[in-house]
Amino acid sequence: MPVDILYCEGGKDSPDIRVILNLLLGVCTTRYGGSKYGLDQKILFIRQNRLLPNSVIAGIKDGDFNEDDSVPTNTPRSWLIKDNNNNIQIGWSWERKEIENYLIDPEVVYRALGAKAPPIDQYRLALENSARVIAEYTAARIALSLSRPQKLLPLKNCWGTGRHPFPIHLAEADCRQEIQSIMQEYLQNQTIQENNIMAKFEQLLPDCRPGGRRFEYFLTFFSGKDLLCGMRSALSSFGLGEPFVFRERIVKEIQRSPDQAWTWLPEWNQLRQLVNSFIP
Repeated sequence: MPVDILYCEGGKDSPDIRVILNLLLGVCTTRYGGSKYGLDQKILFIRQNRLLPNSVIAGIKDGDFNEDDSVPTNTPRSWLIKDNNNNIQIGWSWERKEIENYLIDPEVVYRALGAKAPPIDQYRLALENSARVIAEYTAARIALSLSRPQKLLPLKNCWGTGRHPFPIHLAEADCRQEIQSIMQEYLQNQTIQENNIMAKFEQLLPDCRPGGRRFEYFLTFFSGKDLLCGMRSALSSFGLGEPFVFRERIVKEIQRSPDQAWTWLPEWNQLRQLVNSFIP
């Protein structure tokens, strides 16, 4: 059953929705969904309360920094959430870190700019040089991202077993002991340790440097926005302007391209197919 409405991370004028509108032209309605935080619950709420009873609803968000460093498959990842211990597919996340990772892809730049594109080999070299410049910074960003505490959790105020948790021991001493235990567990989930972050950083450095898996596939694992900034001087020498002026130019060219832009990259074409065959 095809998706009827796809909510997209970002604002109404963000590059995300402007590009996705073109990629899914003729397939479904695309709406901006704002921040990724809460977008999953928004989609789940619409579904469960049948606010749009005749529509199949899904969403798409950035890939972000995450633990997965497997070889890219050029396919959006399933976006799953837990609801009453059930895994529910809300939609998809991009395989790459963010929309800019696609917009700066040499194939997209070549297709979008045509004769005005820089020499493709020189552009590829500039992109790789940018990845070298930001390699250590990327390792730091990933380490910090993976070390974020869980979202603020409510402080548990009961304990015991059974459908309605109820303890066997109810004396004052038992209550004091459980309060301490609950507080320790809560603080462990909400605090971070500098040593742990540094250890992650050290572990990620060889992976993000030349020769590492994440560096090899930097268009997937590095931040597209960071890669743009790292190419500032090269973009200027190509006559393409400042990094985000260049990004805007690519977005506009995609919007007015007479081509089927979704054919430019395998993952874009895969998204169309997944949206067309989605089973909620």
